Amino acid sequence: MHKTVYFQPPGIRPQYCEAGMISETDPEYIWYYDEPCKILISECKIIPKEQVHYNKKKRMYFVKRDASLNGG
Repeated sequence: MHKTVYFQPPGIRPQYCEAGMISETDPEYIWYYDEPCKILISECKIIPKEQVHYNKKKRMYFVKRDASLNGG
């Protein structure tokens, strides 16, 4: 089983992110879960799992706002 990686590819709005996996046979790339493609890890910003929320209704991954930026 592969570990899920949450990431922001170039050009994505900061409130969104994608999910994928890093293959043992192709460790320089993240393979998208929802698309038949991959992207270089070096081109992405990795988002910690704790900062990601999945909206089941919209079937989208969102980056949670940092509470420290809002005064607490």
